[in-house]
Amino acid sequence: MIKNTSRFLIAGLIIAWLVDFFFFNKPFGIAFSIWIFIAAGCLFLVSWLEKIRPHWLSILLTGITIAISTASFIRQEPFTLVVSALASLALLILITITFRNGNWPFFRLLDYIIQGLKWLVMIFSRGWPLIFQGQKKTKTENNTDSSEPVPQKNKTLWPVLRGLLLALPIILVLAALLAGADPIFEQGLNKFLEIFRIENLAEYVFRTSNILFMAYLFIGVLVQAIYPAKQDPRPHPNQPSIKKFLGSMETSIVFGSINLLFAAFLVIQFRYFFGGEANISETGFTYSEYARRGFGELITVAVLSLIIYYLFHSITRLESNNQKRRFSGLSILIFLQVLVMLVSSFQRLVLYENAYGFSRLRTYSHLFLPWLAVLIVFVIILEILQRQGHLAFTILAVAAGFVVTSIAFNIDGFIARQNIQRATLSEQEGYALDFYYISELSSDAVPVILDGFRTTTSPTRDLLGADLACRWHTMQNQETRPWQSFNLSFSRAKNLLEQNQKLWLQYPVEQDENGFQNFVMIDSETYYCAWADLFMD
Repeated sequence: MIKNTSRFLIAGLIIAWLVDFFFFNKPFGIAFSIWIFIAAGCLFLVSWLEKIRPHWLSILLTGITIAISTASFIRQEPFTLVVSALASLALLILITITFRNGNWPFFRLLDYIIQGLKWLVMIFSRGWPLIFQGQKKTKTENNTDSSEPVPQKNKTLWPVLRGLLLALPIILVLAALLAGADPIFEQGLNKFLEIFRIENLAEYVFRTSNILFMAYLFIGVLVQAIYPAKQDPRPHPNQPSIKKFLGSMETSIVFGSINLLFAAFLVIQFRYFFGGEANISETGFTYSEYARRGFGELITVAVLSLIIYYLFHSITRLESNNQKRRFSGLSILIFLQVLVMLVSSFQRLVLYENAYGFSRLRTYSHLFLPWLAVLIVFVIILEILQRQGHLAFTILAVAAGFVVTSIAFNIDGFIARQNIQRATLSEQEGYALDFYYISELSSDAVPVILDGFRTTTSPTRDLLGADLACRWHTMQNQETRPWQSFNLSFSRAKNLLEQNQKLWLQYPVEQDENGFQNFVMIDSETYYCAWADLFMD
């Protein structure tokens, strides 16, 4: 039974108001990590006040969630920010679902789906009785003797309102006199009064409505987390989620057919791919064309193999030891062949990068492929140990590992380093650094670009200098970022550009005759700063 409803109402309003305060019309930054920390802190504080003890696994998951959310002020590369933010929010939801029982490591895949849907329904329904009926219920519970009068709390309301009405004209007169006495105070007062301008009314109504709606949801989240409507028992991962209906022979035929198909594909792979460039050229494909055509498809095959395995394991009746061994043997053989395909896929990726350089998508794939291989290895181990029910937790752990790797790796810095090295080594072959792609990279790449500028020679050095000059010009003309948008990567890049600004004087940034586009001239060649202007925000 809830001991004090006001705790939930205040905590929900604080979390909702902070969403507006931290994120409305503000660039993404440190505020997200702070919000995650405060939201989790409110949950644990209300739980402590209500004398409800969270499970230690929920505390552990909270630490992981806060750590992942720090990408909001460590990095500026878009993919890293998106996956870390989504992962933080997903883990925060998982904390509220299993706050008291810590069941999240024992969930099967279907449990995650069912519990997520239940949670979504409950957060809409749990807040209503607390907000609109909680006071009435509290009075009924606290007044067991019907003859005892119910305290009339609204008697305090009218004196407060009368006091505010009396204070308002007095404050206005005194504030006007003080404003006339001090120009600095007058300036601050005018800024404060701007919030009451009639043209801002629509925005205030919109923001207030959003805050109230979010507060309603967050109140429901807090109530459901601390006082769940139903305490679900801990699931047994190795028990089937649904009733199995498919025979072992049918599954064996499907898995056997997949193995035959994969084996035929690998035979061709060894002949034309692992055999070397000469064998591929016989087919009429260049090395890069062959790599580009197959890379995405091989990753898709690997992911589909995992889905097919999970689906058939969930619906296939394995009643005898022979049936279990046959299923395990065929599924393990599938995954062993998939691992070989992943090696092939990784080599295709390397070929493509050698031909065209590094990009964000290729670097994402570079990070994703090893983690996908790790997941498949763990699936094989689970199948051997007959612990297939832990697949959901394995996927969760591997996904978290991929997100953490993305944060720690500095994707844009890696891309800049590899492309600068490639341009330096390939200048004699006519390869030039792609100025506009380097300009697309976030401030994560600025330290690497600066190092490249100091160590390379022309023409690569001039292109890097032009890029840094454009970035410095853009930063100088940007509005001051609010503290909620503080980003360590952006701050470091700005400091480096400021400390070395004398180096950019040889690459003056000019404007076209219309004053819309900035550019740098190098050997009569025009390099526009438009890309840098866009991606330094």
